[in-house]
Amino acid sequence: MDCISLTASQEATIIDKTAIVYDTGNVIYVNRPKNVDQLDSDSVMVTESHTGQLCKLDAVKLHDRSGHWFTGFVTLEQFVPYRKPEPAN
Repeated sequence: MDCISLTASQEATIIDKTAIVYDTGNVIYVNRPKNVDQLDSDSVMVTESHTGQLCKLDAVKLHDRSGHWFTGFVTLEQFVPYRKPEPAN
């Protein structure tokens, strides 16, 4: 998928030097951005959206969690959806 809704995304998790996982409840979306070497699970992600969506080619700025200084950015690629399994009865 090229875009996901920011309002549907409940949580975003960084997988070090690999991907960003956006959790929407029933579905997770995995994005393997460009510049993955800058992804660090201790970073704070800052995104700007004027449409309420995150889309392929959007930039996500990364900031240090303790000092809040800019540490880099990644450029989003396509979002791959994975549906969570239904809970067992």
